[in-house]
Amino acid sequence: MKLGLLSVNFYLQLVAIVSGCLSTFAPLSGLAEEISNSQIPQLSEIKLPDTSARMLVQAPLPSVQAGVIPITSVKANPTDKGVEVILQTTQGDQLQVANRSTGNSFIADITGAQLQLANGDSFVFRSQKPIAGITEITVINVDANTVRVTVVGEASLPTVELFDDNAGLIFAAAPAATATQPQPEAPQTTEKPATEAPQEKPAAQQDDPIELVVTGEQDGYRVPNASTATRTDTPLRDIPQSIQVIPQQVIRDQGADAYSALRNIPSIRQNNPSSFSSIRLTNRGFFINDFFGNTLRNGIKDIGATLGAELAGIERIEVFQGPASVLFGNAPPGGSINLVTKQPLRDPYYSIEANFGSYDFYRGAVDISGPLDTNKKVLYRLNTAYKTQNFFHDFSERKVFVIAPVVSFEIGDNTKLTLEADYVDIQNDSLFLGLPLVGTVLPNPNGKIPRNRNLNEGFNQFDSALRIGYALEHKFSDNWSLRNTFRYGDVSYRN
Repeated sequence: MKLGLLSVNFYLQLVAIVSGCLSTFAPLSGLAEEISNSQIPQLSEIKLPDTSARMLVQAPLPSVQAGVIPITSVKANPTDKGVEVILQTTQGDQLQVANRSTGNSFIADITGAQLQLANGDSFVFRSQKPIAGITEITVINVDANTVRVTVVGEASLPTVELFDDNAGLIFAAAPAATATQPQPEAPQTTEKPATEAPQEKPAAQQDDPIELVVTGEQDGYRVPNASTATRTDTPLRDIPQSIQVIPQQVIRDQGADAYSALRNIPSIRQNNPSSFSSIRLTNRGFFINDFFGNTLRNGIKDIGATLGAELAGIERIEVFQGPASVLFGNAPPGGSINLVTKQPLRDPYYSIEANFGSYDFYRGAVDISGPLDTNKKVLYRLNTAYKTQNFFHDFSERKVFVIAPVVSFEIGDNTKLTLEADYVDIQNDSLFLGLPLVGTVLPNPNGKIPRNRNLNEGFNQFDSALRIGYALEHKFSDNWSLRNTFRYGDVSYRN
């Protein structure tokens, strides 16, 4: 109890000492407060932060930059004398037009403008033979700041006049012969104002059908949809997984095989030597291999899907990254690779390629497609390729042959059957198995081993893969469909 009274007394004495100190320094604190208040700026002197913000986004080139006027649409309308090309824009009076002529071509460069749709995509306008005497009219983006209008005459330079309207810029184009017709008709109209015969001739010309052909070029590097995660053709923005797509345009431009094409995907690294017949990559630190179950073909698990690394018959590659890849079965959580095959086309298509390069690299490929009947109910596509190549090491050669036929049948308006097959044959002569540590990195009493030395003593590898399957789809409505797929595969590895 005494200890408690002592604690209370000590606490009261401490409070008294602190109160006295505070009363002693009270004048000094008031003086400091007066000094600090005198230095506080007024409200009108404070610089307020910016209240407006601008969001910068990345778009495919050419993009609408600051100060560049977008042209949202291009139309070609026939007139009595020729055709009018209307470039729709709300700021046509601010554009600068410089025209010139080359041969039979009239060229006009519009500075400070870009062809840009409402959704931000660029486009190209082209009209083939819009009227008699004019063979072509094109409107393209030359660079990020210039639009070029080209009018090509059939026999001579056409006559083009520029008008500025509320709808935008108007180019009135007419053949040279048509532009000179009104001159001799002027005195006839003055002498015989009541005569209807001169007006009937152009009316008869208007009855002839005018064919306007407009073509557009799509950005081949942009693939909006994928089928890997959902097994349906779904926009990538609606899929909550990470999916990277390597389109056909990238494969063509790079002349890529499976090795080089997959290097475009982040977090994928190469592990197998280039002379091996199948890929062995790591995605997010986990192996991607045909034997590990994370290679697919048209969404179906396939062993040997990338055998030979040849992409003949492959339309695009979809890489499904992350642990959600286990939805397709026993697979590492790094991700899966889905090879989407080429499908038949309704219009005839023929393509022949020939490539050659270093180390005796030679490759030839054929891609043909089209209808087999007049109603275009039965379509086909055939892809085949043959490749032979050597490597930087001695006594090593690879030969790859691929053939992939596809036939589709439209059984009904909502039913489609697709038969698909492919065969791959690979021959590796004196497969390169690497070099020992002693003699390359560590010293060797017998001397250093050259990097191109092949120590394989006749170990050859012969691989082949055969696949046959079908896909049957029936659409009950726009939202419901039934799909059934089957594929038989046989993969052979022999030495």
